[in-house]
Amino acid sequence: MGTLKIDTDEKVLARFRRKAMKAYGYKRGSLKAATENLIKKWISSDKIDWSALRGSIKSGENSVELQHKAWRKVD
Repeated sequence: MGTLKIDTDEKVLARFRRKAMKAYGYKRGSLKAATENLIKKWISSDKIDWSALRGSIKSGENSVELQHKAWRKVD
């Protein structure tokens, strides 16, 4: 099991907590369930707008080279 730690705006976090608890119940694990569900939906979605990332990485390497470099760090 992996760990994901993020910093986000307090208002956004409060709204997320309310929605997660409303959907998954006011019990332990509701935030985890909501987060996992959102991540699964996002990674399985074919409607990701990758164009928003264009130009955000300043590198002389192309996307394939960067991908190979990233996977070597994971393996």
